[in-house]
Parts: sequence; structure tokens; C-alpha cells
Amino acid sequence: MRWVTYRSSDGSERCGLVQGNKILGHTPGMTLLDVLRSGEGLEAAAAPVTSNPAEIVDLAWADLLAPIPVPPSVRDFAAFERHVAGAAGGTISQVWYDEPIFHFSNPAAIRGPRDDVPVPAATTAWDYEVEVAAVIADDCSDLDPATAEDHIAGYVVYCDWSARDLSAREMGFVFGPSKSKDAATSLGPYLVTPDELEPHRSGKGYKLAMNGYVNGELYGGGGWDEIHWSFGELLAHASRDTTLRAGDIIASGPVGTGCILELAGRRDYLTPGDTVRVEVEQLGAVEARIVAKGDTRVPEMKISRSILIAAPAAAVFDVIADPHRHHHFDGSGTVAGTITGPARLTLGAEFSVSMVLFDVPYEVTNTVVEYEENRRIAWAHPGRHRWRYELEEAEGGTLVTETCDFTTSPQGERVAGSAWGRRDAEAIEKTLPRLKALVENGRLPGRP
Repeated sequence: MRWVTYRSSDGSERCGLVQGNKILGHTPGMTLLDVLRSGEGLEAAAAPVTSNPAEIVDLAWADLLAPIPVPPSVRDFAAFERHVAGAAGGTISQVWYDEPIFHFSNPAAIRGPRDDVPVPAATTAWDYEVEVAAVIADDCSDLDPATAEDHIAGYVVYCDWSARDLSAREMGFVFGPSKSKDAATSLGPYLVTPDELEPHRSGKGYKLAMNGYVNGELYGGGGWDEIHWSFGELLAHASRDTTLRAGDIIASGPVGTGCILELAGRRDYLTPGDTVRVEVEQLGAVEARIVAKGDTRVPEMKISRSILIAAPAAAVFDVIADPHRHHHFDGSGTVAGTITGPARLTLGAEFSVSMVLFDVPYEVTNTVVEYEENRRIAWAHPGRHRWRYELEEAEGGTLVTETCDFTTSPQGERVAGSAWGRRDAEAIEKTLPRLKALVENGRLPGRP
């Protein structure tokens, strides 16, 4: 099973069960932590949600939160030998081989899988870490390594954002990392139950890739099956002489080359404007935009960008009005192709599009609601916001303005103020140059 926590359209936080490209929502206010603390187990909790969901939400458009937004505690180990060697310059203390080592992280700093991550003011060496974490299913203590994994409710992608310059100073004192690991930790997007991963079991982990990307480029990573300390061993150590609580997070530490620290001299540390993707096969990915501290987003209800295309308006309009060509110039990376629709759009026409967003396939049907031949066309998304193209004669060709208009949607302000608004702006900025190349050259850049 795959569980998520999301914010419903009524503003309530609730958990839900993922089935295909839909979320089957639990009752308002019921969180995953509530389900775990109830003691009924995720399998039992899934039965009423499956048979009679409180609501059904498109997964691709859901406002996902961290699966456990505020966990009782967070322990982050260093369980991958290749990372420890790389971070330490090749020398590993015997203590690390004697027992698994962890630090406590900050439960109040948990962020969702699509949330922006600000750079702390005190650092110039901001880094990500590619990790996986277990969520504890029930209160437990003094576990046996051989059976400790029975107390894991599921696994999540875990990204421990780290200030390396602060850490270098802190590690000179016996307490270890503190403020260098205190600002942000990203979790999600799903809590995946262990049975889903069992076919991939290998060694002390699973034969699943763990990778980190910056601005779309693979920086480094490895495999979960490289882990030196199994999660059973991590839980046994963490639970010794204490109690782990339902919802506690136990993280693995980064896989080898799963952070910029290990790539010193070959990769620069993160700066505002970078986009990071931390991906674990079968668990999904955390995607975060790095922003400056204090960078607050003011909702832009109409996101517009323009470009000059050296062609008559009719030539530009011919491309835009053909729904079967939209995936050719789409810059968002979400439009896979047109499933149904006329050869040319007119007022009132409907067309269905296959989409992929955050690795989730889905379909939408759009309706043309504004139309003026060779001058303006707009279609309404099921969420009732509009995508609009306006064409204006200009010196050297046609000025094309693309707009994502949230003013027509009941949820427009909330969506515009979220990461969606920022992503739509970026999509438009990538789409317009592709449209320009397609119209002017008859093909996209780099294609014959």
C-alpha cells in the first residue's frame, strides 16, 4: 500500500490511500499519525477507506504534505559505508563498525515533498542528502535485530538538508551536528508499506536505486542494497533502553555520493534558484526549489510571459489551435499527448490530454472558452483555471503572450500561492521558446 498525507480543498489535513492515480481520502482531520497511534494497523485502516472514501482526489494535483508532518522524534543514522568513507576522506573510525551511529534531527523542521527549501542565513555550503527512512508502526522498545523490521509501518524518501560549513565547525566538538542539521528535512511523497518492497530485497536492504539530481542533472547516488547496517539493526540500536513511538522516523543517512560533500571540487553547493530531486526507486521523489531565506511568495493570479515570433499571427495560431501538436512545444514536461480532440480547436471544443506530473499519469479534458481567430484562444482546465494565448502584430512578427489565469478558479488563490504557481511560471518560460522554434523553423532545437 501507498499512503499519503494531503491538504484537502476544505483546508483540512488528512491521510489517504493511493490507488492508481487517485487518492482515496480518509475522514477530515484523520492523519497517518492518528491511524498508527490507534493500533489498528494500516491494512485494517485501508478497508473502510477503500470501500467508502470520504473523497476522491487526483494524485497529480493533490497538495501533498510530508506523510508524517510532525513526527514524535527523528533519528538520522549513517548506515552507508561508502558515504562515511567519502565524507571522512577514506578513514572510518572503528566505532562506526562497532555500532550504528545517529543524531537527533528536528521534528519541527519537516517539509513536504514539493515544498521550497530556504538557505539558512549562516551558511554558504548548503547541501542535500539522498536517504531513505522507516516510519515506526507502534510503540516498541529493546527490539531484536532479527524481528525489528516487523515494527516498520513503511518507508519514505528522506532528504536531510545540511549546512556543511557549520557542520565542519560543530564536528570539532563532542556533541556532533546541531544547527547544521536543524533547518529543514523533506519527507515523502508516499509512505510505502514493506510488502511492496519485498520482491526487491537484496542483502541488508533492497535492490533499489537512490539518486540525487540538481537542475535535472544526475549528481550521484547508489543502491539501497549497499547499506552496511540493516534497518532491523538500526531499530534495535535506537530502541535499546528506550521506547520508539508510533510515527517516529528512523533515517538511513545518505547513500554513497548522495550529497555534494562527497563531490567536493567537482560540484558547487546549492544556491537559490537551484532545483533538487531526491529519488528512491519505488518510493518516489522529493522535489524542492532552493530559495533565499525570507523569500515569501505573493500569489500571482495571472502568470504571463511573452515572446516575439518571426512569423504571421495565422502561422502561430495554426500551431496553437491544433491540440495534437501541444506536446511538441510543451515546456512543462507534463503533456504526454492528445488522446481525443478535433484537428483544429474552436469555441466550445473539448480535447483530452494524457499527462504525467510528479511521475503520476493522468488525463484531463479541457474546453475552449475564449476564441478569436488568429488573436486569442483559451481553454479551461477541470480546476477552472485557464490557459490563454494572445497574439498581437508587432515589428518583426507576432508578439505571443501565454497566461495561466487563476482568477477564474474557486481555488485559484490557494493554488497560485503554492508551488504550483511557481511551476506554472517556469513551464511558460520553457514553452514559449519551444513554440517559437517550432513555428519559425518547423522543428524544435536539436531535432532534425
